[in-house]
Amino acid sequence: MATKKEKWDGRSRPSDDNYRKRWNEIFGKKEKTLHEELMEGYEEEKRMYEEEEKINKKEDYFKSKSVKQLLEEMDQDELKEIEDRNGF
Repeated sequence: MATKKEKWDGRSRPSDDNYRKRWNEIFGKKEKTLHEELMEGYEEEKRMYEEEEKINKKEDYFKSKSVKQLLEEMDQDELKEIEDRNGF
């Protein structure tokens, strides 16, 4: 008949200062390297720039002229040249 394993006696991993120190080095909160911090800053700056670009594009769209307005501003000679080129 199989016997039960002995229960852990608490001595195989003594909880002393050296054990705590090494455990914190391995599993504790890691400090970020300079490269990681710079990359985070770059990503944040890139995100801010993209958001600003989106806002500017929306503003440009509403400020832009319609096709009708653009056609009215063009010379008749330019329109004739475009018609001839496109074969209409």
